[in-house]
Amino acid sequence: MILTGRKKRILEAIIVNYIATAEPVGSRTLAKNYDFGVSPATIRNEMADLEDMGYLEQPHTSAGRVPSDKGYRAYVNELLINRHMMSRTDDPMYLNALGIGGIDKLLRETLKIVSDLTEYTSIALTPHVARSTIMQVELLRFNESALVVVLVTNAGTINDNIIKLTKTISAKEVDILNLSLNRILKGHNAEEIDEKMIEELQTCVDLPFDVRGIVNVIKNLLMSEADTEVLVEGKTNFFNFPEYHDVDRIKTILSFIEDTELILQSLGSVSDDDINISIGSENNVDEVKDCSIITISYNIKGKHAGTISIIGPKRMRYEKAIDIMDEVGPRLNRILTDYLFGK
Repeated sequence: MILTGRKKRILEAIIVNYIATAEPVGSRTLAKNYDFGVSPATIRNEMADLEDMGYLEQPHTSAGRVPSDKGYRAYVNELLINRHMMSRTDDPMYLNALGIGGIDKLLRETLKIVSDLTEYTSIALTPHVARSTIMQVELLRFNESALVVVLVTNAGTINDNIIKLTKTISAKEVDILNLSLNRILKGHNAEEIDEKMIEELQTCVDLPFDVRGIVNVIKNLLMSEADTEVLVEGKTNFFNFPEYHDVDRIKTILSFIEDTELILQSLGSVSDDDINISIGSENNVDEVKDCSIITISYNIKGKHAGTISIIGPKRMRYEKAIDIMDEVGPRLNRILTDYLFGK
């Protein structure tokens, strides 16, 4: 059976009503609030067809219908086709706040804004340092036989450590070492720093000690935060939805939000530049089979760095949520790239 224009309109009306009220929708409600140009009996027949086609479900205790995962998917696909026609978010607070602070603060502020605007829980996966490359190395003379190494990566992370030397080092030698380190190592990740680079560095600086120890500290700093960090904002937003007034359901979703491994299992594989929406049974983690998740990737200078997601009930306000996430991704990309590499 084909999803005709009238069936599509009735399905959309049911979804819009259910999103707004969380109450099953009956033919009487549709006939009263919408002009489909047909009788209530015809609307009932169309709803029965939609149920047979798998787009609607009937709760045991209600004569009305609710959207199925298939119904939500059809609705969301239609929204995605018409994304360019959707209104844009134009909130000055939102636009300004995304330009304030360093990387970690920026991501946390972004999550808070997204959570406040959508009223859903927001989750960020931060840059994966193991894939990060060296943006800058700065050696600072702690004393005559010790250095502080400060490492800045293209993912925006800043790490430091103290290196104890077997020989004394002068301020001039530190300057020479800094120049050579940045010339040879800049733009490379930990796996790319090989023996040939170390030998070239040793030759260039001509110091009375092996630079291998310094390079190893730099590589260890690159690898020290290899686990992706998970940031969460708006954890209690689920309490605002009647679906989660059930104790077992709220315990299940809160356990997911608190479990880094489950979050990574659910969201860690998303790396597409485009928006990604998973609805109910499409999610690969049991704890969120009753939820919808919208994810947008962010990148730094064109390279995937992490993701921003929102998670809420399946009766999510998809149009508004897609609009906000469409705005967040490109803006975050631009701000991160400008912050790290200059405009």
